[in-house]
Amino acid sequence: MITTPRDADLGAALRRAVDDDFEAAQVPWLRRVVDQPSHTHARADVEAAAQIVDDLAAELGLSRTLHCDPQGKFADHRVYATPATGADDRCLALVGHIDTVFPRSLGFLSFARDGDIVRGPGVLDMKSGISSMLFALRALRCAAPAAFAALRVRAVIVSDEEVGSPSSHALYDQLAPRISAGLVFESGRKHDLIVTARKGGGVFTVTVHGKAAHSGNDHQAGVNAIHALALLVGKIEAMTDYPRGVTLNVGTIEGGTAKNTVPERASCQVDARFETVADAEQVTAAIQDLARDPFAGLAQVPDRLRAVRVEVSGGVTRPPMEPIPASQRLRAAYEPYAAASGLQIGEAELQGGGSDANLLVALGVPCIDGLGPHGEYFHQVREWCSLASLRNRTAALAWFLAEQSAF
Repeated sequence: MITTPRDADLGAALRRAVDDDFEAAQVPWLRRVVDQPSHTHARADVEAAAQIVDDLAAELGLSRTLHCDPQGKFADHRVYATPATGADDRCLALVGHIDTVFPRSLGFLSFARDGDIVRGPGVLDMKSGISSMLFALRALRCAAPAAFAALRVRAVIVSDEEVGSPSSHALYDQLAPRISAGLVFESGRKHDLIVTARKGGGVFTVTVHGKAAHSGNDHQAGVNAIHALALLVGKIEAMTDYPRGVTLNVGTIEGGTAKNTVPERASCQVDARFETVADAEQVTAAIQDLARDPFAGLAQVPDRLRAVRVEVSGGVTRPPMEPIPASQRLRAAYEPYAAASGLQIGEAELQGGGSDANLLVALGVPCIDGLGPHGEYFHQVREWCSLASLRNRTAALAWFLAEQSAF
């Protein structure tokens, strides 16, 4: 495998194409797409933002395939393909998402620039990453039209990543056999470090069913679901194992109807995180066992509480992105182009937040992530990204695609 750029003249030509387009086209396009709100659950807004992507993709000559959410909750997912990409071709995928975490009601809705810094809802996570994907292709088409004509690449833009990709998960299942490797353009990390591993996560709801009774007149006839759930909360939290990177957090709890009624029902929501597929399976099994034998291992459980019935729902939403050897080879192939384009190189520490790279790696597709521009405060109204970083990321991708797209 080639691990250094072959053609410095080609790299220089691609850099000039990126630079010529940057202030004239790329930054204005980024402003346009950031100014269009696209909170995940605002389907029409997400669709409007995705159509801005459609317009640029069409200008580049990319074909577009829409993948609808079967339940109609989310905007259509998009798969764009370069002209040389056949329907059954196995090729590189550029991966991103158009949805953001910012609803219109937040009032944080406009693009702003202060020198190198740009702000706005989703500017870092991850509309700037999408601009890097598309404008790298545009630079390649301009500076190396023959290479663009032969390029086999798909760009996958989904609309539900911020809520765990519940709809697009099936799309990745469908695409994985036709993806040789994935470049994922989530927010860049400090010092331009590349993400090769992320924790996985799951969300579980534990519901306890007891028996209602008047707490003054007939307390002994009731079975207190809140009391039973309180015992289970301690058991769930005790599954946390920091050395293994396993954490369980009971984040919400609700139950009961009135202070003078023995509560018939109580539930809690559990956020689980893990570093390996094996631990994901172990945590899932342990939580599901609560339904079969909720008080196993606990002492001094009042006899009347043993009459409760426990239900468990939910499961793993994103498997861990484990640092597989093929992903490390992909990082080694990409890094020389990053270094030659003014970026630092290196591997990021394990990331806690998930991305669609988790889904692809679990399907056997090597991925590197965090290839969007550097910035800070994603998911906050202080979110910002660096234009210099965006320029360098776009140039690095264009050169990589020109010489390494067959990875």
